[in-house]
Amino acid sequence: MSKDVKYSHTELLEGVVKQDVGILNYIFSEYYSSIRHFILQNKGNEEDAKDVFQEVMIVLYRKLKETNFELTSSLKTYLYAIARLIWLKELSKRKTYINIEDTNDDYQDDNQGILDTIERNDRFRLYRSKFRELSKDCQRILSMYINEVSIREITLAMGYKSEQHTKNRHYRCKKSLIKRIRESKSYKEVGNG
Repeated sequence: MSKDVKYSHTELLEGVVKQDVGILNYIFSEYYSSIRHFILQNKGNEEDAKDVFQEVMIVLYRKLKETNFELTSSLKTYLYAIARLIWLKELSKRKTYINIEDTNDDYQDDNQGILDTIERNDRFRLYRSKFRELSKDCQRILSMYINEVSIREITLAMGYKSEQHTKNRHYRCKKSLIKRIRESKSYKEVGNG
């Protein structure tokens, strides 16, 4: 990507929402190095930096999809703020304590909103991981239920003899998923909300 290419603030944000590969590559080339530097300076490695940057982009995408979201700082500052919060949370999980001195407080405005989005991402990953551990039948039943397919249609699709059997099977699958999530080590880390 040529360094001569410049995008407006609006083009960058719209590109993230549209998942435009050119824009995403541009953002990576422009902003990854400062996040990488921060992670490496604070007990992280190259792989950590890549993981954090990927998580930063997911958080940014989800924040941009919120109807009431308004970016009040530069994109660079906002991405750095997200990365900082993600990395501090990761260090906390690892039981690694460091003293980070930041001179730039511009990004402090939306810390709680960013943290909420990070928590939702963590919960989603945990739920998805535990969902994949279920039997194919349970995955199929729960997927149809989530997509508001009627009990009657689920019964037909699954080849069950009665709607009551379908309801019972749905209940057992749901209980199994909840049990797997609660027994997970990650459940305590992402919060049980």
